[in-house]
Amino acid sequence: MGFYLEIVTPDKQIVSEEADKVVCPGEAGEFCVLPGHAPLLSRLMLGELRYVDSTLSNEHFMVVTGGYVEVTHDKVSVLADECIRPREMNVPQAEADLAKAEEILKTMEKDTEAYQKAKWDYDYFRAVVKVGKKFQ
Repeated sequence: MGFYLEIVTPDKQIVSEEADKVVCPGEAGEFCVLPGHAPLLSRLMLGELRYVDSTLSNEHFMVVTGGYVEVTHDKVSVLADECIRPREMNVPQAEADLAKAEEILKTMEKDTEAYQKAKWDYDYFRAVVKVGKKFQ
């Protein structure tokens, strides 16, 4: 028996189903939640979120841009700032944007606010390309 997984953004519910595993991008790296996990509240970072539904036959992927995850004894609640599913991704456009972001980063001074914004854009496009290419 798994747990109930709910993934929501400020404007819509993305997932509401039984799951057996969820892997989230956290501040200290990825973390995995399995049935029986200890309760926790953690900040989500930009990156790939994936989960296995309760049939154990389907692994689902998406990109989240930040937010929070709460784990209780029978439920995992993901409150994402934004969530992009593969069917919503334009991989060719993201690849072009990734290349532009990489070039911009090369010309910027590190330790500036502008650099941090450009780095976030780069990481975002990289995550979209990574997840999107799994479904091309």
